[in-house]
Amino acid sequence: MAADQIRHVSLSSVTLPLAVPVSDAKVLTGRQKPMTEVVFLFAEITTEEDHRGTGFSYSKRAGGPAQYAHAKEVAENLLGQDPSDIGKIYDLLLWAGASVGRSGVATQALAAIDIALWDLKARRAGLPLAKLLGSYRDSVRTYNTSGGFLHAPIEEVMARATQSIESGIGGVKIKVGQPDMKEDLRRLAAVREHLGEGVP
Repeated sequence: MAADQIRHVSLSSVTLPLAVPVSDAKVLTGRQKPMTEVVFLFAEITTEEDHRGTGFSYSKRAGGPAQYAHAKEVAENLLGQDPSDIGKIYDLLLWAGASVGRSGVATQALAAIDIALWDLKARRAGLPLAKLLGSYRDSVRTYNTSGGFLHAPIEEVMARATQSIESGIGGVKIKVGQPDMKEDLRRLAAVREHLGEGVP
């Protein structure tokens, strides 16, 4: 019996504008501008037997159009491939775009395709991806980094930290990198006092 083959690859680029520009230490040192949007690259892969998988990657500040363009250039190499051969396909795509390189935009573009192939494999097996890969735990402790950016007033950082903990997230991450280190320490101390000693 012949192996299933990839029949179609659909790629799309979606820009998500941020309601509030995000700043971190790279902004405060003048190296970057505040982040105003995130650009997502989506890959949808369909096989001859109608199995489907979806993957995505993203870029911040720069690279979104380049990721999409690179993925578009190499995607035709997927057609006719056995979607179970994920490592082989990744290597094939790396070589198809070798002149772009093996890091940065090139690997970010391939990440969306790679994730789509793993999603397809898990769906075909009727398993969550974690189980397909041999999960050891039923849950993973997480933390939230989206509430602790440097542009946010400390009151907002504390309110978002509370929201994170109340929603079941296991800890919070507070960004540091203010021009004056004492301000970082003041902000960290305020959040620690607000949440208490037991919250990571």
